[in-house]
Amino acid sequence: MKFFYFNGFNSAILEDWSGSPKIMAIADYARAAGFEFLPVSINFRDAARHSREILGMIPAGDERVVFCGSSMGGWFARIMQLLLFGARPEIRVEAVAFNPAFDMVAHAHMLRGPQQNYVTLEEYEWTDSHSKVLQQLEMSVDYDAPLPFFVYVDKGDEVIAWEHSAERHSGIAIFLAYEGGCHSFDHFHEALLNFDAATRRTT
Repeated sequence: MKFFYFNGFNSAILEDWSGSPKIMAIADYARAAGFEFLPVSINFRDAARHSREILGMIPAGDERVVFCGSSMGGWFARIMQLLLFGARPEIRVEAVAFNPAFDMVAHAHMLRGPQQNYVTLEEYEWTDSHSKVLQQLEMSVDYDAPLPFFVYVDKGDEVIAWEHSAERHSGIAIFLAYEGGCHSFDHFHEALLNFDAATRRTT
């Protein structure tokens, strides 16, 4: 069993991620639950290549995979769930998203312009071609497909209005909103407990 974790837009997962309480908590949960924990740093300008590489990391015989991510990484976790199900429907696959981005077809163009990764400090230009990569990935799957999707948000998210996320994910996900918090997502312990309880009930 594998448990993937993906970073958000303009973020990255360092080789030493011990300074991140969120990643540490997810890693501890995944390992205690019997998963191989795989934090994968995503450069969203190259999301299509990353998606193919990640699918290649799942060998024949794997019975269960969880894709998890924060912000754009949450959106990517859902996309990866749907891609894996389309290629390998025999695998039990779940997606867990913290304060996820959504609807790249409608919103990816808003990223256009100068950007800086706040972890690596890389400066770059986001172009319409980069947006098209995300939009094509989203259009290649049925985002609303009835697969186990867990969306957890902080009402204090200063980037994505939680009400908009609730409206988008209503009916396609188990959705929980926590008081306070921020876009980085503060309630990861509570979310992991909810995910664990919900998935145990279906095991």
